[in-house]
Amino acid sequence: MKKAILFLIHFFFIYSSQAQTKTPAIFKWQDKLAKKNIHKHLAFDTIIKTSQANIHISYSKDTTKPYLLLLHGMGANARTNWSSQIAPLSKKFNLILPDLVYFGESSSSSGDYSVEFQVQQIREAILRLGITSKLNVMGFSYGGLTAAMYNQMHQSEVIKLIIIDGPVKFYSGELADSLAKLIGVKTIKNVIVPTSVEEFDGMRKAVMSKKIPMSKKLKVKLLAHFFSPTKTIRDAQMDYLFLRQNIYQHYNYNLDVTLTLLIWGEKDGAIPVSVGKKLHSTFPNTTQLLIFPKAKHDAHFREYKKLNKAVIEFLK
Repeated sequence: MKKAILFLIHFFFIYSSQAQTKTPAIFKWQDKLAKKNIHKHLAFDTIIKTSQANIHISYSKDTTKPYLLLLHGMGANARTNWSSQIAPLSKKFNLILPDLVYFGESSSSSGDYSVEFQVQQIREAILRLGITSKLNVMGFSYGGLTAAMYNQMHQSEVIKLIIIDGPVKFYSGELADSLAKLIGVKTIKNVIVPTSVEEFDGMRKAVMSKKIPMSKKLKVKLLAHFFSPTKTIRDAQMDYLFLRQNIYQHYNYNLDVTLTLLIWGEKDGAIPVSVGKKLHSTFPNTTQLLIFPKAKHDAHFREYKKLNKAVIEFLK
């Protein structure tokens, strides 16, 4: 029961990307724990002003450890998305955890919603911290695409790459919307940011591998508190991706050069395992594919012990 409650709190906070007013006490408590966790294991926490953004970033600089950049998914902030990875991975690596632009405490007035812009601003922030070493890069979901784009743009600075349930190369708006319709939701945008209780239920069906009872009243509160405030910017980000999907599908992301671990939930209803399988079959000499049979779009939480172990083994 305790594990189920923690899973529920974690899941809701995946979508608490921006500070809101009148935050329910339980979520304030959870975020306080998340902050305590990240401050316990990472030495520094700051906001770096780049050329076009303010990047909130937590990191360590231990000269005896290699660097690992972790890029969170759409809707998340870094400390929550990676709450199950911070403690074990920080023992082996200097973790770098930025909030992506337009998420968490990172912001920009540029109106640039490209993945390339995310990479440019995050890399600039890292360099301004004086970190010039090569990095391992790991990303989940939208962060998986951002990680792949980092490798596309700066492959010479990347050691190894890890993509978890990422919409990379073989993902499209048509595929996304077809998956949404299977769960009774009109488009993938309504899965990312549901606007009704019915869409909320569809989103849970697509991404959560554990069924947790929830009242309609709580669902309505979550829609108003977490999803509605972010809808405009999330829709803009999704529209940008799909309007330019031919460009993003054309890239090879240097996956034919960089050793890459692909991690997927076999039952993922948002970014299907077929994307991971096709990436692996296209780049068989440089990629490994790890599939968790019971996970959906939540392998980094549902199977965190096995996933953390696999990451450490792959990067060592």
